[in-house]
Amino acid sequence: MARVAVPHPERELGRLQKEIAKGLPKVVLVSGPSTFFRGEAIEAALAAIPASADLRRIDGSEKTDGRELDDLRGGGLFGSGTFVCVRRGDGWIGQHADELASVLGRIGEGCGLLVEVQKLDKRKKVTKELLAAGFCGEFRDLYAEPYDRSRSPLEAELVGWVAQRARRHGIQITPEAAFLLVSTVGRDPSELVAELARLDDVVPRGGALGPEDLRPHLTVAFESTPFEFAEAVLSHDRRRAERSLDAMFARGVRARDGSGMDAGGIFPFVTSWLWQSMTNVHRGAALRDEGMRSDQIAGRVGVRTFVDRFVAQVESNPEPRLRRGLLLVLDAQRELRLSGEEPRAILERFLARYFRGGAA
Repeated sequence: MARVAVPHPERELGRLQKEIAKGLPKVVLVSGPSTFFRGEAIEAALAAIPASADLRRIDGSEKTDGRELDDLRGGGLFGSGTFVCVRRGDGWIGQHADELASVLGRIGEGCGLLVEVQKLDKRKKVTKELLAAGFCGEFRDLYAEPYDRSRSPLEAELVGWVAQRARRHGIQITPEAAFLLVSTVGRDPSELVAELARLDDVVPRGGALGPEDLRPHLTVAFESTPFEFAEAVLSHDRRRAERSLDAMFARGVRARDGSGMDAGGIFPFVTSWLWQSMTNVHRGAALRDEGMRSDQIAGRVGVRTFVDRFVAQVESNPEPRLRRGLLLVLDAQRELRLSGEEPRAILERFLARYFRGGAA
């Protein structure tokens, strides 16, 4: 079965905008797991409400007496009509199911109902009547990884969306730069959009910006990953590696499904990925020293994604440095087992020892 059963959230937003352009529907129902896109949809509908209309805002997580439904029959202040907007409306729909079903067919002229919920039980009568009464949009989360895991992470939906949103700010960024944003900021669209808005004032204009153009401007308050940490170490960028380490222990690390990882899992995740990354580059360096062409090394080692970056790491890291780095990773793992010292302190000491070696 195809993974994308629910349309891309931007398509759903576009569909809502087309409906609004023809006239705001009397009922706008938005659902789905994405808090960010549900919010964008509701805000788009709110912006289309005539200035002369009354607006009642309801927090659906709190019980109401249901009188807000009476306002939908018309006759608001000066007869201008009333719109009722219910946020977090999952419980509200259940609480007022009977009254809601009776009023849907009698919403007055110039009136409307906007409802935001996370989940819809489409088996219920009131849900079916809501779906038939106006616009209904379902807003899922963007996929942070390609469905086919053999494809490049640059092809992930979330990465493409970040590049698209950057263009709204007049910022042209490469897929690699968009991936850096996701890796550094995290998967929350609201935080990504906030970071793009901040970058709007500080990044240079002219041409597509790559990772190196963005990296000096990214705020350290956001997340990092073991992948960025390993890349910084293999790029011999101490400042970036320390920044990544700070961010991981300050904000935590997310698992593959996007959930927060237990703090105790950070050290093994970091050292495991660093070992794997260094081992691959070390194997590549050995093949390089044996005379293999650079364009053949990645395939021989089994690297299928970020090939150009991998080749650059092979070409820029001498074999003695890689061997020494692998030994230091083993030392760090041994220290954790034997000393019980704080994982962060052990990784900080790893960086100090590794970069003390200079180019050797």
